[in-house]
Amino acid sequence: MSAQPNPIDDQEPVLTPIPNRAFPLGRVVGGLLVVALMTAAAAVMLPKSAEAKDAIGLNTSQKKTIEHIQTYLNAITTMRSRFMQITSEGGFSQGDFRLQRPGLMRIDYDPPVPVLIVSNGLMVMYKDEELDQISHVPLATMPASMFIGDTVDFFGDDLLITDFSNIDGVLRLTIQRSEDPLEGSLTLMFETKPLALKKWTVIDGQGINTTVSLLGPKFGESFDPQLFKVENRAMGGVDN
Repeated sequence: MSAQPNPIDDQEPVLTPIPNRAFPLGRVVGGLLVVALMTAAAAVMLPKSAEAKDAIGLNTSQKKTIEHIQTYLNAITTMRSRFMQITSEGGFSQGDFRLQRPGLMRIDYDPPVPVLIVSNGLMVMYKDEELDQISHVPLATMPASMFIGDTVDFFGDDLLITDFSNIDGVLRLTIQRSEDPLEGSLTLMFETKPLALKKWTVIDGQGINTTVSLLGPKFGESFDPQLFKVENRAMGGVDN
C-alpha cells in the first residue's frame, strides 16, 4: 500500500507510485504528458547553442520547417482541449486537459477512469478520485523531461531527430533522446494549412504505442489558479 503524501505545505511531499490498477494508468497518462508538458516550463533550460542533431540528414528547407513548428509551439501561452487516447494494447480513454505556461497543467479523464493529473511545474500529482489517494512524481523523471524549459527546442543538445515528412498537407516529426534511444520516441503530427498540432504518437521503451488526438483545441483563455491545485478530502486540505 502506498504511503500518503505529507499534507504540510512546507515539507517535501512523499513520493509514491501510481496506484496499481488493471487499467494501464502509467501508459495512458504518459502518452498525454509527453506533449502536454512539452510547452510547460520548469527550472532547467535546454541548451540553445547546439547544432541540429538528426539521424536522417535534414536539408535546409526541412530545418526551416522545423524551426517554424518551434515558433508555433512556443507562441502557445494557454491551451484547452478535449482529447482521445488509444493504445496499441487496446486501451481507450477521453478527457479534458488545460495547459498554462509556465509549468501548469491539468488533465481530467472521463469516467470510468478515476484519474486527475496536475502539474505545478516541478511535481506531477496523480490523484485516484475513488481512493482519494495522491501520488507525487518529479516532473524531471517523466518522459516529458526532454522538453523541460521555457521554450520548445527540437535542436537541443540531448535530442535526436529520427524522421521527418511533409506529405499531403500533414507534417510528421519524430524525435527521441539522443543519449538513450531505448526510452522510446515521440512523433508529432501537424496540419499545414494553417499549421496546427493535431495528434501525437508515443512509442515507449517496451514498444507500446499510444496515440493522442486533440479535439477542438482553444488557445489564449484565462484559467482559475485553483484548477492547478489538488484537493485531498481525507486530509482536509489542498496539495499544491
